[in-house]
Amino acid sequence: MLDAVVGRDAELAAVGRLLEWVDSGPAMLALTGEAGIGKTTVWHHGVRRARDRGFTPLICRPAAAEVRLSYAGLADLLSDMPPGAFARLPPPQRRALDAALLRGRDDDPAPDERAVAAGLLSLLRGLARTMPVLLAIDDVQWLDEPTRRVVEFAVRRCSGQVATLVTLRGDDTAALAGLRPGEPDRLETVSVGPLSLAALHHVLSQHTGRIWRRPALVRIAQACGGNPFYALELARSSGEHNHGPTVLPDTLRELVRERLAHSSPPVREALLVASALAAPRVDLVERAVGGDAGSLLGEAEDQGVVALSGNGEVRFSHPLLANGVYSDASPSARRALHRRLSGVVDDVEERARHLALATLGPDDETIAALDDAADLARRRGAPAASAELRDLALSLGANGPLRRIKAAHDHVNAGDPSRARQLLESAIADLDAGPVRADALALLGQIHYLVEDYASAATVLEQALAEAGSDLALRVFLALELGFAFVNGGRVAEALPLAKTALAEAEELDDKGLLAEAIGALAIVRFLDGQGVDEAAFTRALELEDIDRPSHATRWPALNAAMVTLWSHQLEEARAGLAKLRERCLDRGMESDLWFVCYHEASVELRLGDVVAAERLVADMAERATLTGADLPQAFALSARAQVQAWVGEVEAARTNGQTALATITEAGMVSGALFTLSTLGFAELSAGNFERTAELLVPAAAQMAAMGLKEPAVTPFLPDAVQALVALNRPDEAEPLVALLEDSGRRPGRGWAAAVGARCRALLLAARRQTDDAAGAFGRALAAHERVPQLRYDRGRTLLALGEFQRRRNQRRAAHESLTEAARLFAEVGAVQWERNARTELDRVGMQAGAGNELTATEQHVAELAASGMTVREMAVALLVSPKTVEAHLTRIYRKLGIRSRAELGRITADRKAGRPYQADRT
Repeated sequence: MLDAVVGRDAELAAVGRLLEWVDSGPAMLALTGEAGIGKTTVWHHGVRRARDRGFTPLICRPAAAEVRLSYAGLADLLSDMPPGAFARLPPPQRRALDAALLRGRDDDPAPDERAVAAGLLSLLRGLARTMPVLLAIDDVQWLDEPTRRVVEFAVRRCSGQVATLVTLRGDDTAALAGLRPGEPDRLETVSVGPLSLAALHHVLSQHTGRIWRRPALVRIAQACGGNPFYALELARSSGEHNHGPTVLPDTLRELVRERLAHSSPPVREALLVASALAAPRVDLVERAVGGDAGSLLGEAEDQGVVALSGNGEVRFSHPLLANGVYSDASPSARRALHRRLSGVVDDVEERARHLALATLGPDDETIAALDDAADLARRRGAPAASAELRDLALSLGANGPLRRIKAAHDHVNAGDPSRARQLLESAIADLDAGPVRADALALLGQIHYLVEDYASAATVLEQALAEAGSDLALRVFLALELGFAFVNGGRVAEALPLAKTALAEAEELDDKGLLAEAIGALAIVRFLDGQGVDEAAFTRALELEDIDRPSHATRWPALNAAMVTLWSHQLEEARAGLAKLRERCLDRGMESDLWFVCYHEASVELRLGDVVAAERLVADMAERATLTGADLPQAFALSARAQVQAWVGEVEAARTNGQTALATITEAGMVSGALFTLSTLGFAELSAGNFERTAELLVPAAAQMAAMGLKEPAVTPFLPDAVQALVALNRPDEAEPLVALLEDSGRRPGRGWAAAVGARCRALLLAARRQTDDAAGAFGRALAAHERVPQLRYDRGRTLLALGEFQRRRNQRRAAHESLTEAARLFAEVGAVQWERNARTELDRVGMQAGAGNELTATEQHVAELAASGMTVREMAVALLVSPKTVEAHLTRIYRKLGIRSRAELGRITADRKAGRPYQADRT
């Protein structure tokens, strides 16, 4: 099992291509990039992977100290060469290699370099006749010159299955000048770039054993430029709440000193000023240092330290250089510099930062500047910047409870609930009961959603409501928050009177934004209570909504309206609404709310058949959830991934991820989230034909749904799956009330989904009771209902699949064939791989051949060839520029058309085809 390599999918795919290329002759991959960026990690992966695939690896890892030792690299390369390989060489070549490797007699003549090169070439050719060979050189720029020349000779002339994998520093491409295969197009060069924020988080957490909060992680990422080696050095020396430019540890500071050793003192002073500016420009540096800063910075540009743009911007060639220059100044020199810069810069936020970093204790001017800048940052939708500015004020001693509460609000919105909780708990301890403390308790209750559980959140919010007194606006706000906790904690019935009270009190206030939130909250609770969609209420709420109001997304009328649109199965409208809401969260930097929006947006994309879009949303959601450091968002990201996996037929992966997510969500007391995840798990088990397990999951879920007062079955759409499992298990009496609930919902206006699936479930129940004529009529009603909701292709496919099975059992083969063929087509359209397989299996049972035969399309033929070559699904996805799920869907259709079940069979068929031998699918 290969160790996980994080954040390097493109590079690993290139390694995969290299190992495949050698089937048709020598090939080479060069991995370039700066020191510490991760080239060697990918290189190691390539060596291990080659070994696993039966390659003979010849490995060399030269160091700078060996560059003058003749044939040191060659000795490395040939150290693991099978002993018998040398014996088969012509005597001149064998003697030359023995002399080069210091294995001959002391009085032997010096080796002839041409014979050494010929000997290496013969060794490679000999090995490649029996097995593929990997020539693997890490840091090729440090090869000694004699080794370089003989390796270049051999690589240019070798034939057969020889792969060459090298790494080299990004600024030393001369090392590749002569090292390339005989055919230039058999060389691929891949630049190994910076790691993403999520990948850096994984690396740092793995090596330091701690979870890194987003602000600290962003600061490290900016300082290291995405370089994992530098990031680890910074992580080991940095604190969680550092402010200002990052001060480097000694290990990295020395690297920067060496780079700047030839810079004059005036140049270093200009660079120091530039390093402390948020957006350095030549004119700002000149105002700070006086004189001709442009010339000084020009010298630094000639030395490769900075780059100057036409508009006067100064950009360091690597962030580490800026932080190194800053770190080399003494603390007193840095404070003096920041004091000077506070009088130079015009930006309000930057001036406040410079004042803070120039000050050792509380200072009225500095604290006022920080407060103003933080308020400005919050208004412009930059909560992370606002949180940093307020933390600066706190660090200077201005740490009153009100400032801590404000800072906590910013940290929550910036995606750091743990830091917010620390601030709130200390502030609450310093406050007397009353509206101010109630406001702090309200935010603490919201944080409990993320890091504790919904029961404790409700308890904190109830305490806050009790302390709110006569502050009507605060009471409305708290009632809305408590209602949200009740709904998600499984207490919908208790949320309804709270929502009514909140609306009544909001009507008394002159606050349209708060009134809009109260209207939207009552409308969605009524929907959950089974009262249908209150179009007038949502229209009014959206008209009154204040999109600039600093509220959490869960209170936005637009989000409540989008959720009801989703649950009403108006999928295109829901897609558009949720996409706008995601952008709104992104624009405001609301990391703590994004996961909720993305979860439901991914569900919509799956139903509409855009699996790639769903995968993209889930990947983004997972990255952002990880950076919050909170368990619940990460569990929802895992649940969303399970949903995609279940949709595309990866049942085992969906089962594993879904169960892990369910455990965390259940522990958090989020009953609604548990039902969402149970719905996914039931879907996965049913698709695999595991009826007993489906019932074990979904029958208790249906009981929980009733117990919490959730009367709208579309919210957690698992009832049709529960009914199908119960019918298959011959438990129709247990299915009856679930069918009745669907049918009752389907009779209300705008409930097209419930009408269609309710009729399908009734048909299944009637068929199980051998009331076949009535069952046929119910199937007819189901299909008629589907006509009114054409977006629901998957659900129509499920109805047609059930109908086809029913028709087959009645020996209506032609009708069954038509129903099942259409079902398979619909499932294929929306990427529901396992359900398409199920439909194809039923078609096989019907026994009638499809009209088009077994011919593969051009795309399917290409996928078949890649699969037969041994590429993994992920490697094929990268090569084809599609998602892995799309590749899986192609493979499903290929296997079905060819009548096969394994890669081995596909390999034999593909080989026969290449050899011109006819093949036929084996249908036995």
